[in-house]
Amino acid sequence: MKIRMFTILLLAGLVCACSTTDYRSRKKVTQGIDYSRYPGNEIYYEFTSDIPMEPSVLGEVTPTTEEPLDENADFTSENIASTYGNYGDVVVNVAAHKFKLGSSATRSEMAVFQKALDKAYAVALRKYRPVGFTYAMSSVGAVNPLSDIEVRCMLSEQSANDVGQATCKLFFNTISSTYVELMQEAKK
Repeated sequence: MKIRMFTILLLAGLVCACSTTDYRSRKKVTQGIDYSRYPGNEIYYEFTSDIPMEPSVLGEVTPTTEEPLDENADFTSENIASTYGNYGDVVVNVAAHKFKLGSSATRSEMAVFQKALDKAYAVALRKYRPVGFTYAMSSVGAVNPLSDIEVRCMLSEQSANDVGQATCKLFFNTISSTYVELMQEAKK
């Protein structure tokens, strides 16, 4: 009887010794955490040019009068103290939308779509002024690559938390309405 009781107590002691009381070892779910309230998220970006007033990708190319850079030119920041630590903000995908240009879409429809994309980018940028706002476009059509175009709206992590959904919604809605308007003008 004493041996059995001693064995049970020994096994119980071994089980307790093997278990951990360190609660830090458990993995916590981090989805849905608002990272904007943590210190150090005050990102400063220095822009050298204004927001474009007209789409510039398909527009006319204006010659610049800048001097060509020497092969040994020094490519350093103008203000080193203000640029330190500014590269920590991550750009995240906020939303994606697929636009159908039609099964027989050609370069002309793609050029009209690009104009609509440029205008929508400028509109969303002017209204919300999101930090790190950019987009990515890819053709996803099965038979005709230009028939379906996927556009992804991307913003910095801080702007995505603040105005991400509103910016991308305005961006996608402006693309759709501008594309329809430009196609109607092209058919006239």
